[in-house]
Amino acid sequence: MKRDFSAQTTLLLAAAILVVVNLIGLNIFGRLDLTDDRVYSLSGASKDIVEGLEDPVTITAFFSADLPAQFASNRRFLKDKLDDYRAYGGQNVEYQFIDPGEDEDLRTEAGRLGIPPVQIQVIESDNVQLKNAYMGVAVEYENNRETIPVIQDLSRLEYDLTSAIRRLTRDVKPIAAFWSGHGEPDPMQDMQTLQQSLSTNYDVQILTAAELEGAGSPEVLLVIAPTDTIPDEDLQALDAYIMDGGRVGFLLNRVAANLQAGQAAELNIGIDPLLANYGIVLAPNLIMDEESSVVTVQRRQGFFNISQQMQYPLFPVAKRFNMENQMVNRLQDLMFYFVSSVDTSAALPTGVTREPLIYSSPQSGLQQGFFMLQPTETSATLSGGPYLLGAAFTGTFPSAYAPGLSSQPTRLVVVGDGDFVNESIVPASGGSSQFGLNLVDWLAQDEALLAIRSKSIQPRTLQDVSEGMRPVIKYSNMIGPLLIVVLLGLARWRKRRARQIVVL
Repeated sequence: MKRDFSAQTTLLLAAAILVVVNLIGLNIFGRLDLTDDRVYSLSGASKDIVEGLEDPVTITAFFSADLPAQFASNRRFLKDKLDDYRAYGGQNVEYQFIDPGEDEDLRTEAGRLGIPPVQIQVIESDNVQLKNAYMGVAVEYENNRETIPVIQDLSRLEYDLTSAIRRLTRDVKPIAAFWSGHGEPDPMQDMQTLQQSLSTNYDVQILTAAELEGAGSPEVLLVIAPTDTIPDEDLQALDAYIMDGGRVGFLLNRVAANLQAGQAAELNIGIDPLLANYGIVLAPNLIMDEESSVVTVQRRQGFFNISQQMQYPLFPVAKRFNMENQMVNRLQDLMFYFVSSVDTSAALPTGVTREPLIYSSPQSGLQQGFFMLQPTETSATLSGGPYLLGAAFTGTFPSAYAPGLSSQPTRLVVVGDGDFVNESIVPASGGSSQFGLNLVDWLAQDEALLAIRSKSIQPRTLQDVSEGMRPVIKYSNMIGPLLIVVLLGLARWRKRRARQIVVL
């Protein structure tokens, strides 16, 4: 009887503990997130933004019910995120889920908010059918609204939501400008992906040197692939902008190369002395790398010309990045179109530091002085690498035109290729747009949003094992749990038996 009473007491106590824990959980928010990027937890930037809200933000999720499994998980992930936003934002974050279904009024409301139906494949009665579904979100603050038409990429969900709230609650967008007037590519035509992505969080403008000064001065300036000689007055304006704390990304061609013509020569546009004054020197060389893209060449075989693809070392694909810098630590690779190296032997002014960003592989070499561009002439064994292809410079820079004057603390970035972000030359894939976004965020010191965008949801795959180890793992998984249960049962039986012997 005593043993039964103890067992009942233990069960009641365990039930009471579970009830108390659940009551506490209803009022105290917490989460244990063991993923590498903490993809299931809000970042510090998201928490700060929602905790600082002065008025309510209303989030309306239009999500169809009974979606296939791959889309239903998106709904659950979104709900978990919105629960997090509400936990940190309190009464200033409100959300609701609406299933438009066949309700024409709700469908009209979704369309008014900018959320269209999308077609998905579903299997019904063993047949694959197309079905219209809603999977969008509208974020409203005061009289303004931002819309995410379709929830697809879960790794970007927090970034999209936080960016939307930030845009709605911020008075003015910061300005990110492209420098023009010296033969630079047109951002609206040649860099559409980068320009459109930047316009999400920045007021994107195209400015001349004369427009750098004044109240409309940009927070970030991008100097990308100028080809004409830059007048001295424009260089003075650029120097004055940097002295005022302006932040600049220099994506420059030090060598003008033309693969079709098979010619290359040093490109002197007059900006090198200005950069050297800041401790930035691009070497007049071309990097060759075994890690490279391919080109299509025509070969004569008999009476026919045959197209053949071959590795072209002068189109390096960089895969080595500084893992300590958020600008590049999540990039997989960067494809370049004739790239020059950053001279690491250049003396740095007092108060300026250089941080490496992008490297070529160890199996890389360089051409300098005389350039040979033909694919068949660049197949020699490569060595001497890695070479530095991009770097960040921070500190107070000396003026090139006002002796004794130093800049406000600022940031500069230089990469030895101005064409890798030009979509008319290099496809938008290959990490160039992602790097461009990261570069602008880093220059604008908006590293919090940069960290959100760096989160990634990667499937966890099993490591390959030898053929001999596979049956060991297989049968261990099959038999191991049964053995554990049996051993625990034997241990408990022996313990109870020993207790009975003692009682006797």
